[in-house]
Amino acid sequence: MFELAPMQATEIRQSGLVEVGIEPDGRWRLTGDSRIGVAVGPTWEVRVHPRIEVGQLYFLLGYAADPKGWSDQQASFDPDDDLFQAISSGFAWHASRALEQGVLRGYVQVDERRQGLRGRIRFGDQIARGAGLPIPVEVTYDDYTTDIAENRILKSAAHTLLRFPRLPQQARRGLLQLRATLDEVALLDRPREVTMPLRTRLNERYRLALRLAQLILRGGSLQATAGPTASIAFVFDMNSVFEDFLSIALTEAFEPHGGDVTLQHLDVLDVGGGVSIRPDVVWRVAATLRAVIDAKHKELGAGGMPKAADAYQMLAYCTSLGMRRGYLVYAKNGGAAPRDLMVRNANCQICVRAVDISKPPPVLLAEIEALAGEIATQREGAVEETVALSAA
Repeated sequence: MFELAPMQATEIRQSGLVEVGIEPDGRWRLTGDSRIGVAVGPTWEVRVHPRIEVGQLYFLLGYAADPKGWSDQQASFDPDDDLFQAISSGFAWHASRALEQGVLRGYVQVDERRQGLRGRIRFGDQIARGAGLPIPVEVTYDDYTTDIAENRILKSAAHTLLRFPRLPQQARRGLLQLRATLDEVALLDRPREVTMPLRTRLNERYRLALRLAQLILRGGSLQATAGPTASIAFVFDMNSVFEDFLSIALTEAFEPHGGDVTLQHLDVLDVGGGVSIRPDVVWRVAATLRAVIDAKHKELGAGGMPKAADAYQMLAYCTSLGMRRGYLVYAKNGGAAPRDLMVRNANCQICVRAVDISKPPPVLLAEIEALAGEIATQREGAVEETVALSAA
């Protein structure tokens, strides 16, 4: 319980990091859910740490961004490292390394109005401007510049981090130097919607810094509050982290078995198409749907049973997609025995599995490969085990 002014409670709630409620004695209750990170206001600061070690979380985030290159981005973190400080320090180091050989340049198309001719005249715009004046001239030309997507992403990530207090001093110095080096580079208009540039031989040295910048920009936000001040937040939702990781890891694990994997498969539940469904992973072989899988970053119920709402959701997926078997994969009960539930009065089985995201990366990936192998060997034959499914 915390003693907060009403304005502080409002700002903390708007940060999106924790739930805020008031107790009868006037104190405020801050409750965490699946979100981790840091939020900072003018007179307060809230930090929520992950339950797994920072290095392991760093792996989950990095693997989802680049499953082929996760092994070369591993950094050593102490178990007590702060997530925000670890990522900011890692980004400052990788960005400095990327710029050691000089700032990357590239050609960009520039449309502008000039007093002299350069490049090609945009006759349509020139005529639309009217008055028949010969100058200024509407032109288009290619400029060889540092103001390219790669540098905009790095500078925007540094700008985001530098808004936060309690940055490690070495990281802050590196970020300030980065921002000064990229002084002529513009910031991204919508940093949280960042799109990564195509990977090429020329920008290869930027690759690790860009990957971290993407995580920073998608996790960081500026939240306006009810007044002249604003709070800043750097938030990861562990539900999304696990969904993204498992989806990409299963995509990789299904490769030896052939077929095609679709992530966040959009479909409909009812004949009229009024209710949509979106399972995390579906796997097809030769246009035949072979598996539907959903990730759950939550605890299993008593006795290793799935949450009732999760079971109902998977039943809806299987029914609407015509599947006799669906998989719920949980992240918080590593080592839990597999459980298969046969739904009463329906030829449908819900398979409950758990993976241990706290295990070292090779071990965790081996678990997911084993799960993909199990799914790949299943056939749509008769289901033998029968376990009544209830909402208990």
